[in-house]
Amino acid sequence: MSFNAKEFENFIISLIMIVKLKGKVEYYCSDFVDLETQGVVYRVFITEELAKSFNHLGEFCSLHIYEIIKEDARLLFGFKEIEEREIFSDLLIVQGVGGKMALNILSQMSRNEIIESISSENHQFFTSISGVGNKLAMRIVNELKEKIKKKNILIKPSSKGKTSDLFLDLVSCLENLGYPNKTSQEICTRVMNENKEKELEFLIPIALKYLTKPRVSDE
Repeated sequence: MSFNAKEFENFIISLIMIVKLKGKVEYYCSDFVDLETQGVVYRVFITEELAKSFNHLGEFCSLHIYEIIKEDARLLFGFKEIEEREIFSDLLIVQGVGGKMALNILSQMSRNEIIESISSENHQFFTSISGVGNKLAMRIVNELKEKIKKKNILIKPSSKGKTSDLFLDLVSCLENLGYPNKTSQEICTRVMNENKEKELEFLIPIALKYLTKPRVSDE
């Protein structure tokens, strides 16, 4: 099967469009929730803490989604806060950490605890988590300490509200396509600064064009 440039762009966008789901809770247990939205029920894997926050079936729920596409499955992982999804995405970079393990870590450590442990190179904090041995704990710290440091610089603390969420959603989409975090953030900053559109579906193709279009250097 062959694609022209536009078809390829549309194909890629179709793979990454699930970044947020809003709907009715059909069923939930300690590790997943079935969420009905527009007649379709999605199974979304969640942390134990998030599962405990549900009160009853039929209640409304809004989740930030990270999607992992495999040859035989498409797995959805859901988070109440977009910052949790970003940490989840970071953990997946580490060799030996898959979706279920990353979710297990977030079930037993808060986002701040993870960041503080990595920043202070305290790998022992991770060894208290079931399934995380000393070698994996050290790998998490060693492989993420520079990334965490750079992200704290690139994401300005002054960004707030919907603009910040949109920026992080756009960065996440590009990272899902395999672009480095630094490149993704630089491109997304340009896109947000140079375009008035504030809807993700409009900004994704703009970001892809920025990534494929050679940038003319200043003389």
